[in-house]
Amino acid sequence: AWAVAGGSVEPLKLFGLSIVGYQGSIFPAIIVGWLVSYLERTLRKFVPQIMDLIITPFLTITITLALVLFILGPILQTAESAVISSIIFLVEAPFGIGYIIYSALQQAIVITGLHHSISIIEIGLLNASGTNVLQVLGTASMAGQFGAAIATAFLMTNKIKRSNAISAAIPTLFGITEPLLFGVNLRSLRIFASGAVGGAAGGLLTYILQLSATGMGITFIPGLLLYTSDFGKMIQYILVILISFTVGFICVQLQRKAIIKEIA
Repeated sequence: AWAVAGGSVEPLKLFGLSIVGYQGSIFPAIIVGWLVSYLERTLRKFVPQIMDLIITPFLTITITLALVLFILGPILQTAESAVISSIIFLVEAPFGIGYIIYSALQQAIVITGLHHSISIIEIGLLNASGTNVLQVLGTASMAGQFGAAIATAFLMTNKIKRSNAISAAIPTLFGITEPLLFGVNLRSLRIFASGAVGGAAGGLLTYILQLSATGMGITFIPGLLLYTSDFGKMIQYILVILISFTVGFICVQLQRKAIIKEIA
């Protein structure tokens, strides 16, 4: 997938159409799982039992594969293009509005799996100016959700649930947020929204400081490596993380009674 994106190899084609990869995507997996289940149940109503073991799986996979390649693929490609265009528009918005919105909602993009397309924008930013503000904004979004998750873990009275929540949150420190999102924050809209507010605060601070990275591919703690040449910017980067974390944490604590009821 990376080789195709870089232009070093040609994409795989079927009947003249480029086959779209679904690496890291969530929605295609959900849709395919539902489609396979639905088709299998439906086909079993019509296929004779003596042929069921062979015909039903064959038709299920064949029909699903065709739908995924020729319908879901183009839809996903269109969605990714829309995400890319929207992010470019947001980053260029005045008064830091785009920074705030992007850092608030970046983890919502991660939920869909479409965040892998953001790399294309980062490459463009680095080629154009040598800097990449999306690295900072993405980290702010992660830190906000991390703060919300840790605050939620402290609200859990069950030791096992608390331990699991903290374990799910730890990978966020290294730029991996899926365990935190699907294991903790998406259990309640209040938790996720609190993390989004934290991310927005970090986005606003990023705009005020006019902070941006000089590379891509690493975030949160590993992202510190992108600031080793400028100690002042490294301190600013850490400050963005701390502000995002703190705001996300406080927002959860302010709603503690309602959240405790939702996660109990």
